Amino acid sequence: MISQDINSPALVNPLSYESYKALVDELVQQQKTTGEEQTAERIAFTKLNQQRMKRVEKQFSLRPELGHLLQEHQSRWNWRVLVEAWCGDGAQLLPAIAAIAAEAPGIELTILLRDENPQLMDTCLTNGSRAIPILICEDAETGERVFTWGPRPKAIQEKVLQFKAENPGADHEAFVLQLHTWYAKDRSLSLQQDLLEKIQEVFAVRAYEPEYCI
Repeated sequence: MISQDINSPALVNPLSYESYKALVDELVQQQKTTGEEQTAERIAFTKLNQQRMKRVEKQFSLRPELGHLLQEHQSRWNWRVLVEAWCGDGAQLLPAIAAIAAEAPGIELTILLRDENPQLMDTCLTNGSRAIPILICEDAETGERVFTWGPRPKAIQEKVLQFKAENPGADHEAFVLQLHTWYAKDRSLSLQQDLLEKIQEVFAVRAYEPEYCI
């Protein structure tokens, strides 16, 4: 049962991670993608992303400190991830997010397509844009938003900004190639570092709230 704040937008077509993967597989077979914009480019990205997701799943290794933190606190959280099948960053990050959630008994992961959930998406814009993927962590009992993360690990985004500053004339294809090279070398470590910091911050704040004090 999904707990949600009464003021939160309703979730449209929520998917488990396995259901999302099955959807991507089906779309690749049909030479389609998610969303209304069925361009050749987005369809090609979806096929590439299918392979990227499989590669991340095989290579993922949970950092011990993150695993210990999740096991120690065992919070009941709902993790909502907004994404689309054509999104390259999503393909690199979603399998790792799913693997992390699977290690925490109290976390329920739900995948949501961005364009089917515009109201929810608009609560977590990045510089005014609907950049994805976005992870929303909610308290499973109250529906209160605990933290929001995305659309890209800080360390990867720093490389992106540096690349664009140093290569103002680079075309989109060169940028995309460089981006996925960084992700391949990173092996989900930057994502895990970001989430480790986010979760540590949550519990550090809670330790000083009256209801958590002895």
